[in-house]
Amino acid sequence: MHVITVAFGTAPAIWQFVYKTEEAATNSWKNIQETFHSPGSYTGIADDFGQTATFNSKDIAGLMMEELELSKQAHIARSLHQQRTQAEFQKAAETDPAIRAAMRGPAVLQPMGASPFNGRGN
Repeated sequence: MHVITVAFGTAPAIWQFVYKTEEAATNSWKNIQETFHSPGSYTGIADDFGQTATFNSKDIAGLMMEELELSKQAHIARSLHQQRTQAEFQKAAETDPAIRAAMRGPAVLQPMGASPFNGRGN
């Protein structure tokens, strides 16, 4: 599946159009690209799931086409990188004296007579 994302307006709104095949997405992409380069003209776009829209090319702020399977792989790769970075940070933090001291927190002193080890046990 493929998605064409259109950002339009002065404070861009985002609309996404979803296609079952690369061919359908490419046809819509070519159509909107032609209009995008013709200021003041209008273009219509319809996807495979019943969404239809018309845009004035001067209002289009940006366009993107993506293949969802590849996009999913990119998200997974970024997430794995984030987890590796977190693991590396954790390892570095465990060996850093200042961070280890901060993670232990301040020393807690018990009042006299509260500990069974000072001769005044319960």
